Amino acid sequence: MKIASIRKIAFVSLLLAPISGAFGRESADLATKPSVPPFTESESAAILQEIKHFASARISARRAIAIAERRDARAKVIDLSFDGTTSRLAYRVKVLLNDQLWEGAIDASTGVPVGDGSTTPASRLDEEDRTALAAFTAAGMDLSEAIAIAEQYGSGKAVSAGLQHDGAKLVLPVVIVSEGSLKEISVEPGERRSRPRKAPVRGNR
Repeated sequence: MKIASIRKIAFVSLLLAPISGAFGRESADLATKPSVPPFTESESAAILQEIKHFASARISARRAIAIAERRDARAKVIDLSFDGTTSRLAYRVKVLLNDQLWEGAIDASTGVPVGDGSTTPASRLDEEDRTALAAFTAAGMDLSEAIAIAEQYGSGKAVSAGLQHDGAKLVLPVVIVSEGSLKEISVEPGERRSRPRKAPVRGNR
């Protein structure tokens, strides 16, 4: 199980493409990847359908995180992705609590948790995942804060967010819907932070 696999639905996995340009370092570093790869007709239809479903969601990603973290004052969501592939729109979430990883769903229309979910001991995760969790714990930035930065910077609404660690640094990739298309904005937590702020732009989008 990979905690960094935030793109569980087909349309999100299709969007990644490189982009040039650097973005400023203040409370976080940001980089944007637009949805520009070529799509087949069926892939394009799937993307549009998922975006349409997401537009119907009454609960935001940040709200879903807040609901999931009500499980305990120490609970932290480390992964979230919108799922519009079933009749019940939901956010799939992974929550870290007391060295346990709980996986469940939050109804995207009502905010009500769906089912009991499942729990996995963090000790059963591989070394890469444990390293990412340790870096996230030390970073002092919640996933909801990263989403707030990405939504403000990208002028959109988040459909997924998670952790990525390349062995050297931690980034928090956030996928947003903006003007009917998808963008990935990677937020890199600073070493020391007090409150979330939008990082200044040093390059072109």
